[in-house]
Amino acid sequence: MEFPALQDQVETLIEHLRIREKFAYSELNIVASPYRISPLGAHIDHQGGPVLGMTINARTLLAFAPNDERRIRLYSTNYPGIVEFGLDNIRTTRKDDWGRYAMGAAKIIQEHMAIEVGFTGAVTGSLPASGLSSSASVGLAYLKALSHLNNYNLTPDQYVCLDSGIENKYLKLQNGILDQSSIIHGKKDQLLYIDTKSKKVIEHPRPESGKEFKILILYTGLSHELTSSGFNERVEACKRTAGLLGLMGGLKSPSVLSDIPSEVYEAQKKRLPEDVKNWAAHYFSEVGRVEQGIEAWNTGDIDKFGQLMNESSISTIENYDRGSPEAKRLFELSSLREGVYGAAINGGGYGGCVVAFVRNEITEDSATEIMNKYTNEYPNVKETAAAYFAEAENGLELL
Repeated sequence: MEFPALQDQVETLIEHLRIREKFAYSELNIVASPYRISPLGAHIDHQGGPVLGMTINARTLLAFAPNDERRIRLYSTNYPGIVEFGLDNIRTTRKDDWGRYAMGAAKIIQEHMAIEVGFTGAVTGSLPASGLSSSASVGLAYLKALSHLNNYNLTPDQYVCLDSGIENKYLKLQNGILDQSSIIHGKKDQLLYIDTKSKKVIEHPRPESGKEFKILILYTGLSHELTSSGFNERVEACKRTAGLLGLMGGLKSPSVLSDIPSEVYEAQKKRLPEDVKNWAAHYFSEVGRVEQGIEAWNTGDIDKFGQLMNESSISTIENYDRGSPEAKRLFELSSLREGVYGAAINGGGYGGCVVAFVRNEITEDSATEIMNKYTNEYPNVKETAAAYFAEAENGLELL
């Protein structure tokens, strides 16, 4: 019930590539790009709201060696087939093409700098499409590989901007910068406070005082695809709500909800149309939970932090109308369990994970009991649903 050790993953991945391609071991490189959890800040980064993120020891690994063909050729331990394309003619890809993030990375980075060296490689992911930002993780891994081989020393802001370009421009997903910022700035045992409007990131170390806790990841067993889940439509509706609040409050051209002062929202919220009223309520209440949460974290008040996680998920379900029946049920089963401080639904689509902060005495048996109850109710995911104890880990790095 723990994620595979890094060294074991690396060895398995290199062997996967070795039996398919010839390469010089002296030229082989490995990128580790972790997944992220977000205990607070659900569904508000695309509106410029503050969020909390942490990188964990579930990850994307990319093993790659340069080639002189100006091509990228990829294998995956998670998906069948080969992805291969030239750097000079990158096609528009299908949603079900696992190579679309590699194509997007090559296309976006070439809009800003010359790329002469391609690579042959293999990629693996701990839990692809699980709601833990595996898409940003793999996109950043490809960006890291291409920048390394072509001798570009990109800044954190450049990585965030380029990976946002993959998702926003190439894949047409209107998400914010929570995922990229968490993965780029992640540090072991640090919780990140990310102001997604200013792009400022503040590291907050794990509190030395207060109660100890462990991180439990409960995977619904359902993958999610944001571009087909109504995600973009919800983002656009929130932007229109910002415009409406601005009009009612006499503001000049607000584009997202973070442009609306809380006092304007409080004064005008009763006038909002019924179909968007609850979405705005979620945004402004979630901003408050993030601010309270970082204060609770810094003082070691994990009971309060966990309570805010539960409130965030309830608002996500009741106000923002997100979460599949499976995710909702898994949240209920975990948040009501004795020894669980709090649980948060992670994943913008209808699959995803529940991330729980739990007491140290919570055992694998306790996690198994939660998952058994869940899979008995949803037997269709019995083979894919899983539970893991996770640890905070460093962000994107070349090993």
